[in-house]
Amino acid sequence: MELVIRAVLLGLVGSVICLVIRRESPEMSLILALTVAVLVVVLAVDVLETVLAFAETLRAAAGLSPAVVRPVLGTVGIGILTRLATDICKDAGQSAIASAVELMGTVAAIYIALPLMQTVFEMIGGLL
Repeated sequence: MELVIRAVLLGLVGSVICLVIRRESPEMSLILALTVAVLVVVLAVDVLETVLAFAETLRAAAGLSPAVVRPVLGTVGIGILTRLATDICKDAGQSAIASAVELMGTVAAIYIALPLMQTVFEMIGGLL
């Protein structure tokens, strides 16, 4: 909980400072926003390690293959990173780049999930 409070405060303070300096120096505002975003992601990595350890415990308890869980977690990770990059691009006024990043994130998520989808189709084919 302490890390979440730090991340929220860092985000809020960074956002206010960005708003203040945006009029005078839009470039510095963007650099500050990127820096704050990276710092918040670094804080999230600490929490993510605990979440991944718990997911591994659940996977083992349920008897699921890592080949089933890995694509799901990879897809979630791609979605989070894509959203962050897209929002930063939009803040920089680059909506075309943001759209391209969204497209690439979607394609990458589908690519990561292909082995899982193939397994599901094979299971369905075996039932028919």
